Amino acid sequence: MKRFIIILLMSVAVQQYVISANPSWMSRVPDETFVSQLSIPGAHDAATGHGTSSDTFGRTQDLTLSEMWEAGVRAFDLRPCVDGDKLAINHGVLSTKISFEDAVTTLCALLDSNPTELAIIIMRHETEGDDNSSKWSQLMTTQLTTEPVKSHAIIFTPLLTMGQARGKLLILSRDEYRTSPVGGYIKDWKFSDDFNNQKGGTIKGRSTTPCYIQDFYEVTASGAVAKKTNSVARMLQFSCTENTNPNIWVINHTSGYSKTFPLIGTAYQDGYRDNAATQNAAVIEYLKQNAGATGLVMMDFAGSNRSGSYDVKGLDLTEALVANNFREGNHTAYFRAIANIKNSSKRSITTMVGTKKYYLTTTGTLSSDPIDAGVFTFTRLTGGTYYWGFRFREAYFTNPPVGGNPTLHTGHLETNEAQKRADWEAQVFLLGTDGRYAVRATNAAASDSGWGVNANTFWTVNTANRLAPLAEYSLQPSYVWSIEEPPVFDALLSPTENGRFSALPRQIYSLSGQQVTPSYRGLRIIGGRKILLK
Repeated sequence: MKRFIIILLMSVAVQQYVISANPSWMSRVPDETFVSQLSIPGAHDAATGHGTSSDTFGRTQDLTLSEMWEAGVRAFDLRPCVDGDKLAINHGVLSTKISFEDAVTTLCALLDSNPTELAIIIMRHETEGDDNSSKWSQLMTTQLTTEPVKSHAIIFTPLLTMGQARGKLLILSRDEYRTSPVGGYIKDWKFSDDFNNQKGGTIKGRSTTPCYIQDFYEVTASGAVAKKTNSVARMLQFSCTENTNPNIWVINHTSGYSKTFPLIGTAYQDGYRDNAATQNAAVIEYLKQNAGATGLVMMDFAGSNRSGSYDVKGLDLTEALVANNFREGNHTAYFRAIANIKNSSKRSITTMVGTKKYYLTTTGTLSSDPIDAGVFTFTRLTGGTYYWGFRFREAYFTNPPVGGNPTLHTGHLETNEAQKRADWEAQVFLLGTDGRYAVRATNAAASDSGWGVNANTFWTVNTANRLAPLAEYSLQPSYVWSIEEPPVFDALLSPTENGRFSALPRQIYSLSGQQVTPSYRGLRIIGGRKILLK
């Protein structure tokens, strides 16, 4: 009987979590994707999964770093502090059973085994563990500038892409250890439940960018649990449905504690569990109804569905976040487009009608003759409804004619050479999953009436005309456009005896947009077309 009870207890302990197989989920993320536009599962006080000097009070995780990685976790909150001549990892005054060196070595080894992935460390100096030791900065600098970190670390840039980040370790520190970071420095970290206060953070690496941080963690007061839930949801609303600026990074914590240890009044494991059971479940429900990038979601009991007697749902949340990367949110097509269209690139815009290709001209018409193809310089700029749109110096396309409802059947796309406004004459591109684009006619602020109706129109192709298809407008996105390398033509004129193309127009440009003299041979832009001068 005793043997049965022991086996039963061991079985219950083992079944506290089930590890899913997500060791390389980032391999399915396209290289062009901005890291800021991912949904990344993260573990708060990640090292506590290796055990602490008092699990009753210090443990917020049940899995080790390797086990969390296997479940799909890619962001790890570590709290190094000085322990003699090395760096330990603490949770407050409580030490964990893994050193900082062993933690980063483990993550680097996981990256070597899974080179398609990115690992992110969010760290701070846990001053409670070493009385704010002055040795921390030097020890940290040494650790981050020697192997294995040295060959894995990547400097933070706001528009970091998955292609750049694969196999790399991005280290974001809340405390400075030297003048320039190995990864990035996070500044103005706050613990407010107010969204307006959460918008003030920054990350500084190669450049500085906004970072929105929700880390309201002490939720023991009456009504605080609901306040935490609302605070998490408000940040999700911003990241998933409102944000159109790829420079903004988001760190959203479900972690916290909603109970304190009786009589002592301090945070403890069941308090973390109780909060996780509420907050992790709430995010899962949110993601059932909404898609779009969440940013980094830092949770307690990452990868574990049950801890103690609590359904903490850390595995379900991890899997929901991983799956969210492959769903279409409000602005997924927009972020996909701006990641694929290179600023200042010169391209032609085409559409297929049946098996026939048509080229958009600089006058807004469609032509099946490649000689008429417009060569457009995609110039990125900020606008109204979306953070980025693209304007062309070769043709200032704008909204359809106004007057109540927009005039959709115009026979061509409208241009406005007179005003050349940064929003009305800039287009917003949306890239569908099939590789074709929809184009919003302007980047001006849209509303339900007046000018806003005209602003919120899209390029389309009207095939009802028996003679030829027409470039016109619609009220819904029309994913029928492609962006291609311009067609190339041989020059129709030969050089004179002195080698100059004296009969060609004076306005000849290099592919970089610089005006050149007619004596230059090679690929040139002449009259909005890409022409090879021999």
